[in-house]
Amino acid sequence: MPAPVLTTLEARGIRATLDHGLGQLADFAVKLDDGWHRPLARVPWADDPPPCPEIAAAPHLARMSGDFFCAPFTAADVEPAPLHGWPANSNWSLLERLELADGVAATWELDRAVMGARLRKRWRLRHGDPFLYQEHVFEGGAGRISLAHHVMVDVRGGAELTLSPRAHAESPALSGGMVDAFATGLLAYPARATDLRRFPRRDGGTADLLRYPLGAGHEDFAMLVDAVPAPPPGSVGWAAVRRPAQGDCVLLVKPADVLPQTMLWISNGGRDTLPWAGRHVGVLGVEDACAFSAHGHAASMAPNPLSDAGVPTCHALGGTLRIRHAVGVLAAPDGPLAAAALDARAQAALAIAREATP
Repeated sequence: MPAPVLTTLEARGIRATLDHGLGQLADFAVKLDDGWHRPLARVPWADDPPPCPEIAAAPHLARMSGDFFCAPFTAADVEPAPLHGWPANSNWSLLERLELADGVAATWELDRAVMGARLRKRWRLRHGDPFLYQEHVFEGGAGRISLAHHVMVDVRGGAELTLSPRAHAESPALSGGMVDAFATGLLAYPARATDLRRFPRRDGGTADLLRYPLGAGHEDFAMLVDAVPAPPPGSVGWAAVRRPAQGDCVLLVKPADVLPQTMLWISNGGRDTLPWAGRHVGVLGVEDACAFSAHGHAASMAPNPLSDAGVPTCHALGGTLRIRHAVGVLAAPDGPLAAAALDARAQAALAIAREATP
């Protein structure tokens, strides 16, 4: 693959780098009292991607890093595209970069259309604020699209997950490529639980989805559903990944009515084929989404158990569709995180994310 083209935005105490060729958050760093923290994961082969069929079919795997925007989420089986769609697998062109009184902002446009829609990416950083504020804007197009922010946290030193209220977790019935992808899974497939600390395992036991690692040499996936039916307009959802060994916490913030699911991808050395080769370890994907689990675009568009229960699994195109999201890094004290304090930070962050990008 050609060498990546990168753009770095920097404000006081925070910086973020976009890999234009794949729309990936290639680097994200926040300065806390004890120095710079870079908590998001990057695949170990990113600087020297091996030639292999998986990367040829899904270019995002070559330098998979930090966060990227999926449209659709998982299989692109409606409009031809690689896994996770063109936003994660093709070039973004820089349209504008603005130095602001309180920080910096930039706008990129995807070189390809998504279901006929034009797609722009907007980032904003503020001085002394530990959050990257993102907005993806679809203009026009036709049909419906599933989507997700594909955030990956480095949890090699262990981690604990704290969440805004969730109705339940469920793992999918495995079919197609999922059979091989999760062949080493520890979780039961399909399964469901309202107690996230007691999710069914294949061996008959239970797994704690709020504490990592779950085990070694496995690859797993579960969908968290915020509410049934969907959260009301204006709702805020969040997920906090505390990394005790690093003394920090990654806080992900979403509009829960727009992104009413969060997918957990737990990758800890469970894939042996290239490019994975057993070396993709200690990664927790916390992927805020509007999609029907890992079943792909067509299944998310079609009637399914979630949509039948009043929970959206895709969004309509044709006008202007805005997807806001924020990812931040906070200092984390010893011991459990206080949900009330996290909720207050999340509420404030989403209010900023909802402001019009200058």
